[in-house]
Amino acid sequence: MQNDLISIIIINYRQKNLLHDCVKSIYGEFQSNPYEVIVINNSPEENIYFLQDEYKNLKIIKNENQGFAQANNLGVGHSKGNYLLFLNCDTLIKNDFLKDLISNFKEKEFGAAGLRLQNPDGSFQLSFWKENTFFNEISNKKAEKLFKEKNTNYINQISDSHNSVTPVEWVSGAALFIRKNIFYEIGGFNEKYFLFYEDADLCKRLKDKNLSIYFFPYSEIIHFKGENVNREFTDSTYYFSKESQILYYSLHNNLLNRFLLRIYLFSKFLVLSLITFKKINLKILKLSLGIKK
Repeated sequence: MQNDLISIIIINYRQKNLLHDCVKSIYGEFQSNPYEVIVINNSPEENIYFLQDEYKNLKIIKNENQGFAQANNLGVGHSKGNYLLFLNCDTLIKNDFLKDLISNFKEKEFGAAGLRLQNPDGSFQLSFWKENTFFNEISNKKAEKLFKEKNTNYINQISDSHNSVTPVEWVSGAALFIRKNIFYEIGGFNEKYFLFYEDADLCKRLKDKNLSIYFFPYSEIIHFKGENVNREFTDSTYYFSKESQILYYSLHNNLLNRFLLRIYLFSKFLVLSLITFKKINLKILKLSLGIKK
């Protein structure tokens, strides 16, 4: 049974209350399979160490914030399980799916699996997309827009077509399952990404090794998507998203896609800079020209 141990890795960055709720939900629901919880505390000024006293098999690692990818890699280094479950701390576990997760993938050759996420109202949340090329990202954004607009027909169509374990192109790192040996074989998360696109990058490298990505629909995980970003660092997270997008294209896309992305970002943020005069727009405009802040 020890071979089936799942190491659940959670990154905390100024989300103490969300983290506590997340951990409480884990220990309240998971009974069917052995697991450990590893929390990487990327905001060491925040005291979360009481969690080690409240919950068994929980380990907290103090870490200076060097990005989401680096923190997850650090967590893996402290893990004992043969399986890894990367979980955002702005999530709540609502059912015990661990046994089903192991049974579905134990004999399957796979790269990674993304777990089914729900909005706070229990509705289906989009957590898988087409590979990130310029035109695919346009399609991905349209899909996200329809979900945001609560287009019931479209959401039901996507949900119904993914009601069993289904191959997809890449999945969200908010709840991502992978064998530890596979994670190490491909070099873990790329620490050049500070925030965003590290999950898409991981899935792309897995697919390049002919390892399939799957969507697992039997989990019930509330994900407070977008509600965990504090206003004080909204601009910086937006900058990181564009920096990571450019990095992803430089690593995984051809010259045409890279050119189209740069032209798009330059045009969009040139107009925004002229209209709003916000510093973040100018920073991203410079980024599109290869000038980092």
